[in-house]
Formats: sequence, structure tokens, C-alpha cells
Amino acid sequence: MKFRRLLAALLLALAPMAVVADPPASSQTRFDAAARVADLNWLVDQIDARYAYLPDDHIDLARLRALYRPQAEAATTRGAWTHVVEQVIGELHDPHATLGVNTPSSPNLVPTGADLWARMRPGSAVLTEVRPFSPASAAGLRAGDVVLSIAGIPVAKAVASAMPKALTGPDPRAADVTLRTLLAGTHDAPRRIALRDASGQVRTVALAPYDTPDSAAPVTWRRLDAVTGYIRIENSLGDTATVAAFDKALEDLRGARALILDLRDTPSGGDSDVAEPIIGRFIARPAAYQRVFDPAPGKRFPKDSWLKTVQPRGPFTARARLVVLVDHWTGSMGEGMAVGFDALHRATIVGAPMAGLRGGTSEFVLPRTAIPVHLPTERLYHVDGRPREDFVPPVSVDLARMTGSDPILARGRAVLRAAPAAR
Repeated sequence: MKFRRLLAALLLALAPMAVVADPPASSQTRFDAAARVADLNWLVDQIDARYAYLPDDHIDLARLRALYRPQAEAATTRGAWTHVVEQVIGELHDPHATLGVNTPSSPNLVPTGADLWARMRPGSAVLTEVRPFSPASAAGLRAGDVVLSIAGIPVAKAVASAMPKALTGPDPRAADVTLRTLLAGTHDAPRRIALRDASGQVRTVALAPYDTPDSAAPVTWRRLDAVTGYIRIENSLGDTATVAAFDKALEDLRGARALILDLRDTPSGGDSDVAEPIIGRFIARPAAYQRVFDPAPGKRFPKDSWLKTVQPRGPFTARARLVVLVDHWTGSMGEGMAVGFDALHRATIVGAPMAGLRGGTSEFVLPRTAIPVHLPTERLYHVDGRPREDFVPPVSVDLARMTGSDPILARGRAVLRAAPAAR
């Protein structure tokens, strides 16, 4: 029981950083056991009918209902019920499926609340990226380090214990998602992780929970040299002020023959009403940048998919050579922008693989207990039909093999130096 309680503290599911609250007053809102069980069944029905990736995920929905019914009946507080819903959503092993509320002991959202990215490999778990200026970075962790244990539990055993319980068979993606969730920890507790570095040294580090910093501005920019401008989106693709700030950046950098657009701080996603006007500054005519498919009954991909178009936007078209930087903290709308620039043949995408957040999400509110849940309900693709979550930067940077303070930026600048001059 002690082992299971320890793993429960790490938790399987994901939840955004908003404190759980009482539901809005409504004659329909209830919180008795029957209401919780009814909402559990309602949620599983929505997953069955609307979750766009269910065919890929090897989930036994009947087993899912049976596993969590006793927990729903026993969850007599809102916090306990929130954790049950988190675990149900966690069974999808999909970081883009989340709750709209959480408790202090809920898991940190991946990628927004994570500072470590890792993958399970045969016999080991390996860090592939460490978020700059994070507790993990400050502790000296780096890509290539091997994770040995989490909270004192051997990593393979910890991942196996926290894996989804309703899978119908082995699922490597579920293991990777579980590993990253355990490494992110919870909002209210430090993480204890043992690692072995490239020299063979073994050490244990205690890391504070990662708290996404607030930027003073939605966009920052500067000149890197006489011909190169640099623009960074500061996790603000959901902020309408970002468009005006981006326009100001382009105006200040007007005349630069090369531009770097840094999307490595966009883990929280955003809105196409912000992203599309930014893309529109770099094109001279309307063009398709993304393929969308709603997998409703009877629909077939690619026949029933459709292309999403972006419009050009002034006051002038930015014609400078363009490199877009990405990594594992390029999430959702940031991923859509990177894939869109690639589809438009307007930029070279440089960096590490992105967050791989699947699809476009819709909100579902449990009708009796008023817990908001977000599920991917449409699949998103590159215009050539590649799933957005599978897109890999054409210029890939293996961070475990690179040195320097910012190897992705250095590679982006090298790409620009090797490119032909802009017309």
C-alpha cells in the first residue's frame, strides 16, 4: 500500500494549472454518488463518440467504466472526484486531453508544467531535452542523462505501475507519456530523481515543481547582427495583444535580410486568430497551411478532410529569409504554425521534435458535477497528409550531441548564413 500511495502522489493524468472550485450554481448540479457514476459513464460515452484518436489508443472502454466506477462512488469530496476524472482522462495517454480544473496535488501539465523531456528506450529512460532556466537546468541535468529512479522507485517499475490500466496491449507511446508525467511531478511537491550522466556519475537531485514564468511582454525581439533579426513568442499565442506586438517587432526589424522566429516557448497552445495573422505577414497571397479532418461517423480521410487557408496581411510582406526554431516546448498552436510555415515553403524549421500534441480540442462539461474536460475531437495534418504530431524539423538538432549555450539557435543562424540572399 505504501508503494501505491507513493505512485498515486505522482499521478497518471494531466491537468491545467487552475485551482478546483465549486461548480456554478445550477438546479442540474449534483454531487452524490449516483451523479458521479452517471458523469463517469457520460464521459466515457463522449470519449467513445467524439475522441478523435480512440482508434489509435488500444483502450477497452468497458474495462475503463468498470475500473473507475468504485472510485467514482467513493470520491466524496470534489478534490477526490477531480482526481478520479484526471485518472480517467489519463487512460487516454494523450497530453492534449486535459481537465479545466485541478487540485494542489494534481500532476503538472505536460509540456507547460514540465522541464524535462524523456523517452523510454530498451532497458532505460533517457532525457532528450531539458528546459532552459528551469529547476532541472539549474541542477545541471542535460540531454543524454539516464533516469534511474523517480521518488526512489526504479524508473521501469514506476512507469509500469503508473501506466494506463485499460489498455488492450503494449503501447510504447503510453510508456513515454507516463514517464514524462512522472518526471513533471505534482504542483505541490518536490521531485526526487536519480540519474547517470555521460561520464557515468550517478547522483540524486531534488527539483522544485516547474512554475511557468510570466513574461513581461507577449513578444520580444532584437537584432542578432547587422543583417539578422530575432523574434520570440513568449507563450502568448492565446493573447490578442500578441498580434500588435509582433507587428511592432517586424517594423523595428524592417530591413533585416534574415529573420529567426523562435517558437520554443509556446507550450500552452493558443488561438488561430492570433497565429494566422502572424503567418500572414510572410505571404503575398492566400494559401493553405493545414489540413483538418473531423472523424465523424461515415467520414473518410483524405476525401472528407479540408484545407485551412491563411490570408496575407500588411502593412508590408516580410520577405526576409526565415528560420523557425522549435523544440519539445513548441506545443499545439505553435506546432501548427511551424507545420504551416513548412507547408507554405516560407521557412526552414530547425530544432528538436515538438511536443506532439494531437489534434484540435473541444470542451465537455460533466453535466452533473460541472468538471470541464478538453478532448481532441479533430485530427490535424500537414497539407501533404502527415499527422501534425509526427512532424519532425527538416533541420534536426540532437541536443544530446551538441554543446554550447543554445545549439538550436546556433544551428538556425548557420542555416541562414548558408541560404541564398533574399530577393
